[in-house]
Amino acid sequence: MEQQKRAPDADGRSTPLLFYADGYKFPDVYHVTRFLAPDPIIALQQDGDVVIVASPLEEGRARKESRAREVLSFDTFGAQEIGKTAETREELDAEIIKRFLASRGVRRVAVASYFPLGMAERLRGAGIEIAVDRELSERRRAKRPDEIAALEATQRATEDAWGKGVDALKRASVRQDGALELDGESFTAERLRAIVESRLLELGCVSEGAIIAPGTQAADPHLIGSGPLRAGEAIVMDIFPQSKSTRYFADMTRTVSRGEPPPEIAKMYEITKRAQDAGIKALRPGISGREVHELVEDVIFEAGYDTLRPGQQRSKSGGAPRGFIHGTGHGVGLEIHEMPTVGRSGLKPLAPGDVVTVEPGIYLPELGGVRLEDMLVITETGSRNLTRAPRQLVV
Repeated sequence: MEQQKRAPDADGRSTPLLFYADGYKFPDVYHVTRFLAPDPIIALQQDGDVVIVASPLEEGRARKESRAREVLSFDTFGAQEIGKTAETREELDAEIIKRFLASRGVRRVAVASYFPLGMAERLRGAGIEIAVDRELSERRRAKRPDEIAALEATQRATEDAWGKGVDALKRASVRQDGALELDGESFTAERLRAIVESRLLELGCVSEGAIIAPGTQAADPHLIGSGPLRAGEAIVMDIFPQSKSTRYFADMTRTVSRGEPPPEIAKMYEITKRAQDAGIKALRPGISGREVHELVEDVIFEAGYDTLRPGQQRSKSGGAPRGFIHGTGHGVGLEIHEMPTVGRSGLKPLAPGDVVTVEPGIYLPELGGVRLEDMLVITETGSRNLTRAPRQLVV
């Protein structure tokens, strides 16, 4: 399918945007329609108005829950008649879409990049022109006040659950070999993750694999973590749940240690904290994600650790990456990673309404890792931190 921006039609109006997907898997659909269904729905956004064509199974709920100005029934377009000869659901839906678009005089539509190729071929065969909207991901960047409130609510749940995990670490006893014990049993990364994620469920959020990475495991930023926890060992706790009701995510990382960690870990923590402060201070409208990222890189490199920027590597021995080995942050919303980017590829300027993370880290394979992450919204004059959890290494 042709890749191009949405262009105005001959009458000056914007090209209608057609969806054929479900809102659970594809957040753009939910963002536009505010409707969730397990199967693909047919929705058209035209001149700001949204119309949904729904099956009898979903029609009533779509009228109650969606933001569509109009909800039409499959039967309006002869679904019973089409169903007598259609061999697949896609064939049925394609004919309904054709008739629906024809009823509105629409011959050209924009679609998402994930629009099914088979459906596109069927529609093109009927003379409908289709172009991919390359800017669709940008539509969700600027968050409305209700979206920011939803993000903050998920963040509060994240902090609550993280606090329950920290409380468990404080309650744990230390065995003679340094391993932690909780309620008479070995305290493992799996148990700590269960404490955090169980609390999130109680608060109406779903967490798919919170990172609880102890010791040297934390040197791999996305390693989920496993095995016994030990005193004096840094534990990276990266928690990124989604609210089951609003569908909005939050993202927060704290690094903690039950008791004093090695001096090098303490040093890495202070530098990471300093780098995060620099990144947060730089957030404002007009600055690019790359500029923020390079400010963070400079703090870490000047403190003696490598980054991925050319010319900022002191280690020449090869092996596993070390130092600051990822981007500074990313957008958060209906997806855990969305636009804008706060990293090397973040060329577009930040703008009011963007919600981004600032999450520098330092990783040494032989020792472990440290990461801190806050979530912030860009304002007209700077940024506002949506994260309240304290940054405290020793608990």
